Amino acid sequence: MIIMNYLPTQKYREANLKIKSENDNPYEIVLDVLNELRNNIATLAYCFETDSGIFDIRSKSFSKSLTAIYILQKSLDFDKGGDIANNLFDLYEFCRKSLLSGYKEKSHDRISKILPVIDNILDGWKGIK
Repeated sequence: MIIMNYLPTQKYREANLKIKSENDNPYEIVLDVLNELRNNIATLAYCFETDSGIFDIRSKSFSKSLTAIYILQKSLDFDKGGDIANNLFDLYEFCRKSLLSGYKEKSHDRISKILPVIDNILDGWKGIK
């Protein structure tokens, strides 16, 4: 079952995210975006936990996280993916809203709650290959 379209390839390349693979395999690109999202969320949570004054790192992690969520949401194919695509969209939307409110409140706890969601999606994504 296809739950994604091939839009993320160009958006991913345009975003300022690390590119680990040079191929255009959509599965690998989404995997890279999910891993980058997880790493940036963890970095942001750490910055708020330690009350780190490194604004540049916080800002970049926040921006890259939002970009990754956007890419993941845009990659979903609702026509072919049905309920799975809708559920993934809802999970990404939860992450986006939690990220926005957590960043605004400088809340380590709110940001940290995103990590298990991303971990579950990552586990599922790795399982479909």
